[in-house]
Amino acid sequence: MVKDDFSPFKRHSGWFSQCACYPLRDGHPGRLESYWSDRKTGGWQDKSVEWTCLGPKNIAGRVTSFVIDPADDKHLLAGSAAGGVWNSSDAGLTWQTTWPKWASQNIGALAFDAHDPKVVYCATGEANISPDCYPGSGIYISRDSGSTWDLLAAAEDNALPRRIGALVSSPLTAGLLYLGGVNLDEGQPGGFYQSSDGGKTWLREDSFSANTYWCHSIALHPDGAVFAAIEMRGWQTGIYRCEKGDPKTWKQLHDRLPAGDVTGRISLAIAPSQPDTIYALVSDPLGSEVLGVYRSRSRGDHWTEIGGTEFAAEDQGCYNNAIAIHPKDPDTVACGLNDIHITTDGGATWVRASHWDAGEGTPKYAHGDQHAIVFAGEKTIFAANDGGVSFSEDLGNTWHDRGKGMVTTMFYDIDVAPTNGKVFGGGTQDNGSLVAGVTENEGEFLRVLDGDGAWMVFDPKDETHVFGSKSDIHIFRHTVNKHWVTDFWEEVSPRGLKETEHHQVAIAVLAIDPDNGRKLWAGSKRLWVTTDDGREWTPRSPVFDNSAITAIEIPTAGSGQVFVGTRRGGIFRSLDDGATWSGNLSGPEIPMRTVTRIETHPRKASRVVVTVGGTGIVPRAMPRKMAYGQPAPLTSGVENIAHVFLSEDGGLTWKAIDTPEMPKVAYHAAVFETHEPFRLFVSNDCGVWMTADFATWTDISLTLPNVMINDLVYHDHDRTLTAATYGRGIWRAVVPNAIPRPDDTTNAEPNS
Repeated sequence: MVKDDFSPFKRHSGWFSQCACYPLRDGHPGRLESYWSDRKTGGWQDKSVEWTCLGPKNIAGRVTSFVIDPADDKHLLAGSAAGGVWNSSDAGLTWQTTWPKWASQNIGALAFDAHDPKVVYCATGEANISPDCYPGSGIYISRDSGSTWDLLAAAEDNALPRRIGALVSSPLTAGLLYLGGVNLDEGQPGGFYQSSDGGKTWLREDSFSANTYWCHSIALHPDGAVFAAIEMRGWQTGIYRCEKGDPKTWKQLHDRLPAGDVTGRISLAIAPSQPDTIYALVSDPLGSEVLGVYRSRSRGDHWTEIGGTEFAAEDQGCYNNAIAIHPKDPDTVACGLNDIHITTDGGATWVRASHWDAGEGTPKYAHGDQHAIVFAGEKTIFAANDGGVSFSEDLGNTWHDRGKGMVTTMFYDIDVAPTNGKVFGGGTQDNGSLVAGVTENEGEFLRVLDGDGAWMVFDPKDETHVFGSKSDIHIFRHTVNKHWVTDFWEEVSPRGLKETEHHQVAIAVLAIDPDNGRKLWAGSKRLWVTTDDGREWTPRSPVFDNSAITAIEIPTAGSGQVFVGTRRGGIFRSLDDGATWSGNLSGPEIPMRTVTRIETHPRKASRVVVTVGGTGIVPRAMPRKMAYGQPAPLTSGVENIAHVFLSEDGGLTWKAIDTPEMPKVAYHAAVFETHEPFRLFVSNDCGVWMTADFATWTDISLTLPNVMINDLVYHDHDRTLTAATYGRGIWRAVVPNAIPRPDDTTNAEPNS
């Protein structure tokens, strides 16, 4: 686990928080739902652009929650971190999404109603302390086993947490529900909540604290007792028990459990066959150490640590932390951290049942980072993780992928081979760098680099000559034309980079020269260049403004010109291939926010477009140590902060060109059409927009899923637009020659 100043957990979270809205995307998330709800009418956007999903159909993204239908053990529901709820009727062999497009795609918890298996509850907003996804919008309900969904309780109206990781239905009392939630912003609620009317209204339990606290896990005893894992940043953190649901009886359980001030996230499970037996998987507050697995055979009165040294190598307990007990054997327990650990003798011995570092497709391999574990019979186990769903039918001895068809991959970027539009690839969250068009099956991607993928760029003249990267500026080059697997990628990172410079940016931006595929640019806090395929690198700039480079542009129409954008909102230009540099050209118009993209016109290098992330509020996500001080809003109000800027003089002066009907969210990419009329496309957390005159914009997202669009590529030969989403894979559209301007009389005002 690697942290940075932006992130409460992983490095990629820091990259997102740089681009995010106020703070960590926790600001006004209901705006997105309102925006998407307005969009579903289609009255104010163009309908002529049809987007098609290109996959991956074989590599799923992060799954946060998983349940099995109590009336049909082949019917499964899986909630993804950024891609909605997915439904399987054949035990995970195939998946379909029935989640409404207008609802929050960020799923935290699922639960079947204990009294009516046709009723399913879904809590939105991932609670795994990773801020790369938007918070949720409340609780949803399905009355037909997950085929259709309706909003049950809006977060705003009920003062609910927007990141909910625990949701349970009482088997004793119909309509009684409990939930537990966290927050990543002190302005949002968190804690333990109860509903007695089937989830329509909720009350928070304030006996723990009148202030915000976190509730990670809830377990119900058949006699009505409620157990809750509460985190309060102090000695009060721990396991609590309430008798028969009476809030006056909440009691913290202490006997032989770790002290609260050194305790963080806890997962709880009660043995169905022996409910006085309870297990707890306990992490420290930073998730860097597993404090132990604790067992009580006395309904929580007394506890024994049974984990021993089994979990010494596990260090992500604040992010992946799950526990489950066999339905018939109280001594068979599975713990999910990075890997899955199983005991069949009550903790006397343990087996590391899965190995994230085994060869993919080998019997012991299951994707790492477990978020939910469910026993489905005598020897059947399902595990939800950062790679979708893993499945074992022999109590963890062997594992199989059961996430195929679940198109939930979370892409950071995408590039398309200019010489072959069927070949494309990009970096993903914990699924490495993926390439399509190099296998026999349509919709199938090949993992060419492991870990957290980063940037990928194709040679303008050779689809087999590709550079890819991993987190922390580790750059690789594809070496053999016909072979694409990992063995045929050679690391070509700059040898002059010290370890501290490698860590200056989690996801390093790459740019390939439009006329020379062997010339590659890469950014830390300074710019590096190679002209010989990565064999030798040279620093080609000073440190610009003491923040990481977040955008690089090499104009196709401007020989020797190089543009650089930074995390701090700086714009820098060289007219002599990096030999000399301007000072900061961002001016008063561009806010001090991450520059997410710089794009020049294909025929006119002096015409430059810049996109920025964030809304202009100083977020809690800003680094704790900032050498350049705290930035401040540059206008009188957040609603006036622009995100798309145009320069007609090579970056000397700028003007905002986004318009009021465009959403006030993070913008991630800009790309020009390479043919007349050279339309401009931009992407943001709400979709894709197009303009032909920099004054009038058209939303062309009607058939796209409502998720973050992190990258766009226009393909010159095919005249297609390819979009990388964070949670729903890769999508592509053929752009019509002419798209009518929107009718001003039907334009909606989603931000009003």
